[in-house]
Amino acid sequence: MFAGAAREVVFSNPEVVRRVNEEFIPVALKAAHVNHPPSGVEGELYAEISRSKPASQGICTVNSAGKVLAWALSFDDDKSILKFLDHVSNRYRQAPDAENPVTAERFMKFPGRKLADVEDTSRRVRIPEQHASDDRCPATPALERGTLVGRIIGRPLGEDGKPVADTIRQEHYMEARFEVPVVLQEQLAGAVKQSAGKQFRIPGEFVRGLVTQAYLGQLDVNPLGDVPGSRNERHAWEFSGQQVPSTDPQIVRVHIHGESDVEGGQDRVLSPRTDGRLWEHRVTLHWQGYIDMKDNRITELVMVADGDERLRWGNARFNLVAESDVEHLMAGHPIDLDGDVRYGLFAEPYSPDEVVEGTVIDGT
Repeated sequence: MFAGAAREVVFSNPEVVRRVNEEFIPVALKAAHVNHPPSGVEGELYAEISRSKPASQGICTVNSAGKVLAWALSFDDDKSILKFLDHVSNRYRQAPDAENPVTAERFMKFPGRKLADVEDTSRRVRIPEQHASDDRCPATPALERGTLVGRIIGRPLGEDGKPVADTIRQEHYMEARFEVPVVLQEQLAGAVKQSAGKQFRIPGEFVRGLVTQAYLGQLDVNPLGDVPGSRNERHAWEFSGQQVPSTDPQIVRVHIHGESDVEGGQDRVLSPRTDGRLWEHRVTLHWQGYIDMKDNRITELVMVADGDERLRWGNARFNLVAESDVEHLMAGHPIDLDGDVRYGLFAEPYSPDEVVEGTVIDGT
């Protein structure tokens, strides 16, 4: 939510984009790695950044030695974003490396609400030019051999039935990576064989892996309740498959169609312990597409889902209407989405360099 809010409010400003590209090296970090640094040389850099973080996510600037110059969670106004870039540029000129101690500045709102600084340590971060042979880059997924890797894109539709023109807001455009593990592919292959050419039911866990990806808005509004502090009100889906002729005799092609209906929202029991978010979300879709299989493995998955979606988002601790978006990045912006939507999915086998033998997915 916070990272997406920064992208759509801060890093959609043309002047900010120009300044960042010309004067900085922009890097998007996974919040999970900042909060729980991995092993290896990159883990050391993550740990140094994490040491001064004022929240689980935010905008952070570091110097060439990986020392934090300043954190900002939000801004007083739109003009303050460019002032922040000026500020950290000046700080970088004063402390470009770790030759002298570097104090990490932290702002709840830049520049109006400053938090306590975090003093430097004498520890230096090793930043080699490349990974050692036994040091896996945490940005590289560790996949089981045979995993299917895909991408899903979702858009709301206008009155003309076409995707809305604006793609900045999170409720106007979503794009995400997803994976179909080997075990789910084998379940599907088993169902295809048992069908003996007749129509059959697609295994529920396989369907869930597709449905759970299809929703607009920030990650925290998953209507299946798969995020902390959320609840699923109801979910139902039924997908059927039918083997159809294929031009390649080695390929088994299955036509798939189905319906899904999921609804969830903020768990009101837990809300006092959260950041004040209040939301509800419903997604109803009709799915169709095909899957190509060879030797119990999926070689290609293509699907389109059309339907309607209702999403409301607010926050009890912020006046999201009266304040500008940059003043409350942590809370996002008010959302009132209700209309037709369309999702497209495409997946194919993993890239060989994504497979790390003997490594559990997500590096855990």
